[in-house]
This record gives sequence, C-alpha cells and structure tokens, in this order.
Amino acid sequence: MQNRPSSLLPICLLACLTSGVAYGQTTTDAQREALVIQARQGALETSIDGLKTLYYQTRDIRVREDLVALLVRAGRHQEALAVCDWCLTENYSDSELANLAGAARSAGDYDQALELFRALTYRDPSNAQGWLGQALVHTDMENYTLADISLQQYNQVAGTTTAGLEARGYLAAKTANATQELDARQSLIAEDPSNTSELQALYRLAVGLGASSAARRIMEMNPEVFSDSDRLWLTYYEGVTDIRLGIHTDQPSRTRSGLEQLNSVLSAPDAPQELITIAEYDKVVALAELRRFSEAEALAVRLENQHGQLPSYVARARAHALNGMGRPEEAITLYENLIRQSPKQATNPDDPLNEGLFYSYTDAQRFRDADKLLEQWRASEPEQRLDFTQTVRIENPNYQKVLLLEVLLDAWRGREAEASERLAAYQAQAPADPYLWIIKGDIERSRGWPRKAEESYQQAMPLLPPDQQEVAEHGVLLSRLQRGQWKGTTSEIATEIATARPSASRDDMAREWREQRAPQLSSTVERSKGQGSGTQASREWRYEVLLEGPRNDNGSRPFAQRIGQYGEFEDEDLYASYNVAGYEWNLHPATVTLAAGHGSQLNEDFLALAELQYAPTDHITTTLGVEINTTDTPLRALRDGINADRYRAEVAYRKDERGAGALGVMATDFDDSNLRQSVFGYWNQTLYHLDRWQVNGGVQASASRNDDVEASYYNPERDASLAGVLSVNYEIPIDYRQSFIQTVSLGSGRYWQEDFDSENTWSIGYQHSWELAPNVNFEYGIARERAVYDGVPEYDNVISAGFVWRFL
Repeated sequence: MQNRPSSLLPICLLACLTSGVAYGQTTTDAQREALVIQARQGALETSIDGLKTLYYQTRDIRVREDLVALLVRAGRHQEALAVCDWCLTENYSDSELANLAGAARSAGDYDQALELFRALTYRDPSNAQGWLGQALVHTDMENYTLADISLQQYNQVAGTTTAGLEARGYLAAKTANATQELDARQSLIAEDPSNTSELQALYRLAVGLGASSAARRIMEMNPEVFSDSDRLWLTYYEGVTDIRLGIHTDQPSRTRSGLEQLNSVLSAPDAPQELITIAEYDKVVALAELRRFSEAEALAVRLENQHGQLPSYVARARAHALNGMGRPEEAITLYENLIRQSPKQATNPDDPLNEGLFYSYTDAQRFRDADKLLEQWRASEPEQRLDFTQTVRIENPNYQKVLLLEVLLDAWRGREAEASERLAAYQAQAPADPYLWIIKGDIERSRGWPRKAEESYQQAMPLLPPDQQEVAEHGVLLSRLQRGQWKGTTSEIATEIATARPSASRDDMAREWREQRAPQLSSTVERSKGQGSGTQASREWRYEVLLEGPRNDNGSRPFAQRIGQYGEFEDEDLYASYNVAGYEWNLHPATVTLAAGHGSQLNEDFLALAELQYAPTDHITTTLGVEINTTDTPLRALRDGINADRYRAEVAYRKDERGAGALGVMATDFDDSNLRQSVFGYWNQTLYHLDRWQVNGGVQASASRNDDVEASYYNPERDASLAGVLSVNYEIPIDYRQSFIQTVSLGSGRYWQEDFDSENTWSIGYQHSWELAPNVNFEYGIARERAVYDGVPEYDNVISAGFVWRFL
C-alpha cells in the first residue's frame, strides 16, 4: 500500500499535463475564434493585431492559418508571406498554401506562387484551386502553353465553373485570342446575366474587336450598367472604327461619317478631358485623310501647344497635311523624326513612311535626297516576300513601288526620255497593269503630249475596278484641258470637283482648272540703243501691257493690250503707242483671235489683227496671221507717214519637252510700195537637264528681200542672218513651286547684207527669273550685243524686264 501513490505519480502527472494542455487549447481556440468574429464584424486591423500577438505567444497552426487569411484579405501580401518565413512548404496546410500562393502572385513573386500552387496539386492531384492558380500564374509569366494545360487539368477536376471561365478569358485576352475570350465571357454572362464586371468586359472586348454594333447592343440591353460617359466613349470608338475602315478600304464617305461622330463627342458638354484629347488626335487623322489640310494643321498645332509632342500617328497625318499644303520642308522634318523613332515603319508594306518622305523631298526639289532614299530603300527590299501565312512567296509590293518611284523621279529630275524608256520595259513585262498606264499618261502630259496621255489613261480604265477609275478619268480631263479641248470638259471637271472623293488627282485637276481660267496681267519692257538689223531699227524703248480676262467654259477669253514705243532719229524724239482690244475664240483644235484698236502719236490710224492657229496633233501647230497697220511698223516709217500691213504663215513642230522649232514666211507691205518678204526658222533644244542645271541651245536663221525704195527706215535689198545661242540655267528652290533661276547666255552668228561684207555678230547676257507660282512670275536681264548696220558693226546694251500676274 505504501508504494501505491508512488506508482500512481506518473499517471497523475500525465493526467495533470493532459488536462493543462486541453485547457490551453481551449483558451487559444476561444481567443482565435473571437478575433476571427471581430474581423467579420469589420474590425479587420484590430483582429490582425490580436492574431499576431496570439500566434507569437502560442505558435498555434490554426492561429497562423487565420492570420495569413486575414492578412491576404487586407491586401498585406508581403506580411502574409513573412508570418512564418522559416516554415517549409510541407509545414503549411492546404488553405495556407492557397492563401500564400495568392499573396505571392499579387506581390509579383510568380516563382514562389507557382511553387506553392504546385505543392497543392502534389498533395492532392484533384485540388482544383492548385490547378487554377497554376493556370493564372503561368498566364502572368506568359507561359501560355503551360497555362492552357493547367486549365485543362482544372476543368477535368472541377468541371465548368465561373472561376475557370474567368481564367480562360484572362488567358485569351493575354494571347489576343479574341474568339476564346469572347466565348468565355459570353459563358460567364450566360451563367450570371447580372454580372456587371463581365458585361463591361464583354463591351470592352467588342469595342476592341471593332464590333461597335455588338457593343451598342450590349449597352442598350443593359442601360443601368453603363454611364453617359460610357456612351460617349462608344460613340468615339464607333467614329474611330469608321475612320480606320474608311482609310484602309479607301472609302472617304466612311471616314467623313467617323469625323462627324468625333465632332458629336467633342461637342458634348460632359465629355471627359481624356476623351476630348484623343478624339481631337483622331480628328487630325480624319481631316488629313479627307484632304482638309489647313484644318488638320491648325488643329495639330493647337494640340501640340496644349499637350506637347504629338503621338506618332498624329504626327504622320500632320506631315501628310503639310505636304498637301505645299510645305514640304516641314513635312520632311516630321517624316525623318518618325523614321528615327520607328525605323521599321519606313518600309512597312501597308503604308511605308519612305513613300511620304520621297514625295516631300521631290516637292522641295531635293532630288538627290530622294534618289539616295530610293537607293537605300531598294537595297533593303527583296523582289519577293512571304505572305501573311509565312509559307508562300509573293511579289513584294514595296519593291514594285520603289521601281515606279524611280521612274517618276527620273521624269521630275528632267530625264523624261529615260523615264519613258524604263517604263516601257516594265510595261513589256506587265502590259495589263493599269497603274503603269496611268504613270505613262502622267509622264506624257508632262512632256507636252496630251493626246498620247489621254490614250494611256483610256487604256488604264478597263483594267481598274469600277470604284477606282477616278484617277484615270481625271487624267483624261486634264489632258483635254491641256490641249485646249475646253468645251464639255469644263462641265465634267466641275462635276468631278463637286462629287469625286478626296484625292490628289482631284486636287490637281481643281488647281489646273483654276489657274488656267484665271485672268492675268503681263508686261514686258525693253531698252536698247542702236541701229540694229531688222524692221524695227532705231528703237530705244518698247513696252507691252496685256490684260487677259478669265476664260469661259469654252476656253475663250477677251483681252486688252497697250503697246508703247520710243526712239530717237536725227535728234528727234519719236513716239508711238497702240491701244488694242480683242477676243480669243477657242474652237479646238483651232483658235481664232480677232482684235482691233487705234494708234496715237506718230500712228493715229485704225489697226486690226486676225490670227488662226490650228493644232491637229501634239507635235504640229500651224498659224496664219494678218495685221492691218501692224504695231511692228518702224518708228522712222511712221515719222514719214508710212504705215505697214503684215501677213505671215508659220508651221511649228514640237518634238518633245526638249526640242521645238518652226519655219515661217512673212510679208510686210509698206505704204511706200515696199514689199518686204521674209523667211525664218529656228530650233531650240535642251542639251542637258538634271535637277537644278539646264543647258539650252538654239539656232535661228532668217532672210529678207525688199524692194528698191528710198526709205529712212532700215531697208536692205537683201540680207540674211544665222545665229546660235547657248544658255545655262541654274535654279534655286525657294518654296513649293517657287524658285529663283539665273541664266547666262552666249550667242554668236553671221550677218550678210547685199552690197556689204558679211560680219560676225555676238551677244552675252545675264538674267534673273523669279517663278513664284501660282500668282506671280517676273524676270529681268541685261545683255551686250554686237550687231551690224549697213556693214558697220555697232555695240549695244539691252535691258529687259517682264512679269506675269495671275489673279486667283
């Protein structure tokens, strides 16, 4: 009996310890549960602090589970991960693993998150949360194949669930798989039609896909989900979609509709500032595409001042607008900056920046830069490239484009013949290419062959789709206008300008029509002192002022002219002037000019002029003219009371843009019974033309026979002259279609007069020309000449000036 208590001592101790542990567990659980309830009631931070204290006191696993869960719930992910930073993965319960994996993912620690989610599926391959978590983390890490495999495992374990559909939608969005994302989000809405966030996500997806009609249906079916701001954004997206489709499908009407929608957004009083800004950016693009260049540039300038550097797509549209406004140097700066920022866009097959830069270079007459650009571009483009499937080789459109731009550059640099030859070689390979025919027509028009150009444009028309024939049609109208076939053409041009879609060809046609029908004032003045050889001897000053009225729809116009002359003879001042009014009838291919007027001072008689020009081809023009009391009557003859009538006939031949000449005969009938009979001919040829330099040569010959009449005016019995001149022009571009040209000329010849020895003649001159198209051109120059008068050489200084002012 004495030994019994001692034998019971271990049992009692065990019983006491056991009861103490049970008491401690009961107390910890009670405290834990109380703190969890406190968190449920809203005191989350207080509950977390209590659980932290309790866990550090007890190291209880269940306390840790709740602490981790509440920290994750509070978004304190790093703290959750640090609760037991010494714990191993196997120390965590399933719920802890799930919460900690989610915390690691939210904190951006994808490797740890993936390790924890995998631990769940290692413990239990049927753990749906582990597979779902892996799918999400793999998607975050762009391991899309592994993400898809994890989702498949999840679906096998859990079936179709909302969480699985959301994960599938997330993966589809990250991989830009719009079809899968659309399917997932539609399934989510089918399970829960009141799911606001998914409705909004589906709306955004529809907008992103360009399915604005579907987005609007979603909005109309769920009006309570969307605000007025959402509706404005949808209108903006619809407008942008229309603009982009209009540009890519070449449908200006759709672009115009998109612009109207943008304007409705911008006029809304409650439009948010962010929306206003991007809508105005897209408005610049739409205005430039519709060739409303001035509006696009003004808006782009304002946006740049307000928001700083423009987005690249807006800067590109601005460059297009600047070039269209005739400001190519500014466009060049923008294009070059865009290419530096994104070199690949320079050769983008759909819309290469190099093309816009090329046209800007050529408009600025920076032909060497354009040539260098094409050389580099061509070197980077293979003749063929892979199609969008990357399996089939097709013709490289950029390579073909460079070849055609090289043809145009040759023509614009002054090598039209070379351009035509190169184009003919391309046409031999592709005779049914309509754009080759259009370029051929453009070059032929520039070479002065409008009839040939019209034939080329007509060849292109049946090869073009019906909705793309406008360029060729406009070429035909321009060709007719150029050769003088105004009747009927002008009404067609007016219709095209009013109804045709915006295009470069429409703008060119409108410009040509406006400039050719505009009234204009021109004047020339020349001073020379010397006897000279010719009917107008002893002239010192001569000026002409011509005012031409606007052309009507048939190409006809009225005109008025003032001619004045001054000279000296035997210390006597001689003056004569003429006032003439007339009308030019366009009777294509003939032109009839009739004029009448009256002289004053030395010549106070009535005068009249009649001229018939007939141009049956692009190369031949014939002229017949009669002048009663001609204004070229010598002042000395007028001083003696002698008037003269003139009759002339001429055949002119124009080979091409480089060569032209004429042969003519003329008879001048003086009142003193003298009949001067003359023949003349000339040929002018461009010997060299490249970029700014041009070398021209000319040769002229004439001969006359006069009756043996005693006259004070120069009246050789017979004479003949032969002369040639060589001129060198150097052009300095000032601005678009504006330049300053310097010309140096050297001439030499031989003059023969009956009863006198033949003598050499020569001339040297220097001239400035300012071409300030489309309104004003003016020039002035000085020359030194050696002429012959009755066998006596004489030297003369000739000063000349002139201008043309077009009233546009």
